[in-house]
Amino acid sequence: MGRIVQITTSLATSFEFILATSLLAVFASAYPDRYRSALWHEGGIRGWNSSPSYRTYLWANYKEVPPMPLIWDERSTQYSFCVAVVTMMFWFVRLCIRGQTLDVYGSVMSNALYDAILVALWSYSAVVQSSGDFEDPEHIALRPWYLERGCGGARARSRGACYAAKGSFGLVIFAVLWFGLRCVVTCMYGAYVYGRNSVNPNDTKSDFDNDI
Repeated sequence: MGRIVQITTSLATSFEFILATSLLAVFASAYPDRYRSALWHEGGIRGWNSSPSYRTYLWANYKEVPPMPLIWDERSTQYSFCVAVVTMMFWFVRLCIRGQTLDVYGSVMSNALYDAILVALWSYSAVVQSSGDFEDPEHIALRPWYLERGCGGARARSRGACYAAKGSFGLVIFAVLWFGLRCVVTCMYGAYVYGRNSVNPNDTKSDFDNDI
């Protein structure tokens, strides 16, 4: 079984590198404002959400300007890009410490902690990317128009941005599921090793200690 764990861990590490690279590439290409304003403007023209010019209208008429919707805020793109960088850093750290510790419980806890942190970070990114636009009372959007309506109704110039936004959202959801599954499997593996060593207390070192 030790060989199976080692092969599985190697495959998971390789797959995680591909995932981290994809996330970094997607959000680096979108940074700082390659798609966001185009999608906001497109939705505003179609009446699917507030228009960027609505804020200008409020400023010009000395009216109270509501907070910018998270989905159109530059900080949302910055956040996702930073989380992608953190994901790549975590992958590199895991690669460096893999097989360097003799304590299987330390390996399990550190890997589970990394996964739990990434689940939390990417979950928030998913929430932001699917958040609504309530700035204009006459054009309220519970979710971004490209997630609700697809890209077929958009103008040709905006379809590329639409597909990119939908793809990045799907990739983030997949990342949440992947790191969540990895966290659960890692914890189950730690519980298995703990139970195995409890049955055989003389077996102080697991055969799998260097496999995580």
